[in-house]
Formats: sequence, C-alpha cells, structure tokens
Amino acid sequence: MTESFCVLPWVNITVDPDGAIKPCCISHDYIKKEDGTKFNLGYDSIDDIYNSQNFIELRQKMLNNEYISGCDVCYHNEKYGRQSRRLINNEQYKDIIPTTTKSDLKIKFFDLRFGNLCNLKCRSCNPTNSSQIEKEILEINNTEYTRFYPQFDVESNYWWETDTFDENIKSQVDNIDTIYMTGGEPTVIEKNFEILRDLIKTDKSKDITLIINTNLTNTNPRFYQYLPNFKSVILQLSIDGYGEVQEYLRYPSKFSQIDESIHKLIKMHNVKLWATPVIQIGNLNKIVDLFKYFEDINVKENKPLIDIRPILLQDPQHLNIDYLPKDFKQKAFAKIFMWMLNDCKWQSQIFKDTINALKEKCQEESKDINMLQEYIKFNNLLDDHRGQRLADCNYDLHTLLKEYD
Repeated sequence: MTESFCVLPWVNITVDPDGAIKPCCISHDYIKKEDGTKFNLGYDSIDDIYNSQNFIELRQKMLNNEYISGCDVCYHNEKYGRQSRRLINNEQYKDIIPTTTKSDLKIKFFDLRFGNLCNLKCRSCNPTNSSQIEKEILEINNTEYTRFYPQFDVESNYWWETDTFDENIKSQVDNIDTIYMTGGEPTVIEKNFEILRDLIKTDKSKDITLIINTNLTNTNPRFYQYLPNFKSVILQLSIDGYGEVQEYLRYPSKFSQIDESIHKLIKMHNVKLWATPVIQIGNLNKIVDLFKYFEDINVKENKPLIDIRPILLQDPQHLNIDYLPKDFKQKAFAKIFMWMLNDCKWQSQIFKDTINALKEKCQEESKDINMLQEYIKFNNLLDDHRGQRLADCNYDLHTLLKEYD
C-alpha cells in the first residue's frame, strides 16, 4: 500500500467527547457533511457518516498516496524512526487491503469518548477532556490562565443517550473486534459500564479486545468484575511520575492508590498493562524513577507485566521539553541512559525507539528559552489555586526555573 495509507478509515469510528467524528484519535481533522458541519454519532446514521463524501475523499487520498494534513503526527513519528499509530493500525488489520473508497460498513474498531467527566485535573490536559479543569477555569477566572485554553468546547448534550447512537452501535456489534474507551476518565462514566454490561449479557464480549485509557484512581468493583469477560484487555495507564511527581502533575491522584490497583491488575490473566507517561517539562528529569518502578515489578515477577510506552508531549507548547536548556535535558537523559544500560531488562523495541527519539530532542538547543516563562506563569497559577509547590516534588527543576522567573 501507499506511504500515506492507513487502514482506519475503512474499519474504525473515532468519536470526540462532543460526539464529532474524526479519522482517528490523533488526527486534527473532522469528518464533515457537505454543508461543512460535523457529523455526530449521536444524531447521524453510521451509514451516512461512513460513506459520506468527506470520508470517501479521505480514502481516495490515501490510495493515491497524497499528503493528509490531519495525519502529521504519524508522519512526524515515522520521520524520526518511531512506530506510528498508522503502522500499528496497518499491522493489526494487515489482512484488509482495500481497493475501493467505499466501505462495506463492517466496523471493527470503535474509539469512544463520552464527554469530559473526570476525577483528575492533569497539568497536560484540557477542559475538553476533563470536567475538573473546566470547573477550575471558572474558579480561577483569570485571563492569564484562560489564555492557555484559547479555544475549547465542552458542550456534549449527552449525545450518547440518543436512540440513534444505540442503533449505530447495535448495527455493528457483530463486526466489532476492538473497543477503545477514554474520556474524561472512562471508569467514572456510566455509559461505558452500560456498553460493557450489554456486551457481556449478549456473550459478545468474548470476541472483543477492550482497550481502556485510565488513570487507575477509580476502585469501582464493577471495573474489575467486567474485565475477565473479554477476549483480552489492554489498560493504558495514564501515569506521569513516581510518588509526589505523579500527585503534582495529575492532581489530586494518590500514588498509593495507583500502586494498589496495579498489583491487583497484574494478577488478572487476560489483562495487559501499557504504561503511557507523557514526558514533559515537569517530569523529564524525574521520569526515570517511574521507569524504575514499572520495571522493578517486571523483574520481581520475572516477566514483562508492564510495557512502558512513553509519549513525547508536543502540545501544549508551554509544557514541551523543546524549550528546556540543552544541558538540563542532557543531564536528565543521562540518568535514563544509565538506567537502561544497567537495569532495563523487559522493555520492548517500541520503548527503545521512543527513548532514542527522546535522546535526539535532548541533544537539541532550546527552541526558545523565553517559553519557560510561559511554563512558570501557568504552573504558578495552578500552584496558588491548588496549594501545591513544584519545589516539593522536583527541586532541580524549581531551581532551574528561578533563573527565568
């Protein structure tokens, strides 16, 4: 197939928290009607969406090997030798080789986000994906803070409660092989439990791989009761630091609660754990401590129970490590390199490829050292409101930033 080909537009439906349809979760584009408005899974039939002119044109561009602007994240990853979402998708569905732009409407992969309900307000997140940040913006009510979220729309209208949505899911239930759930925090969203329960009751769950992106702070017993009923389960762990660093970046999480959940989950035979820390200014020099924590569990159990799949943050820009001084980045990477040399035993090539990409970023001069002032303003506003201090969890970064404050 072509270098711009991705199988997802033939097998996947990705839904934003407001019900709008995207080609995939990391695309910047939306699937739109001929009048320019967005399709919505709660109000438009899946047939109209999937065989719309916009979707057909997207597929044709992929078959023609044309550049697609919304796919630039995958293009960027592939340029730097990292495995992209596009390549992962194509490998997962390697038996599907489309030759036409139309779909036979057998959707295998559903990527679902039912609103922004969440119990955390992570510093790298936004109000579209966290109701707690949406609330905090109103509480702080400071233009210096709101400018960090210049555009957002959190109005969902409970689109997932419509008859049209239910019919769209039911029409594809015999075709589905993978369901991805995120949020918000998917384990506090009732609609997710409703869908899982229905799949279990109809005995469809045994044929479905369930992927859940979770912060592991919800101990709802139903969550653990439902998991064994599925063919396999991949839990993507949204954890950005060890101990106090995690509690600072993903406030108000408690690391002890996360640790308890992980040790419960590693005993479940059909569950795989993928740790997906977001590497950013606030944790670059501390991320090795989290790597050690996960790998120590693997070493103790003598098998790869936790697969670390770091994410190198690109946006928002005020959290991007590109703006840190080169010497600070190099010192941080040196700690990661020494750990990998001596103690990293069970991690995959995906982890190693990402660390190689991180090495390149850490060897670059700062793109604009003045951007650190933006990070400082953002962080200080949150610290004042939340009663936190960066110095308490990352003193070295705190000391560096004093030079630019």
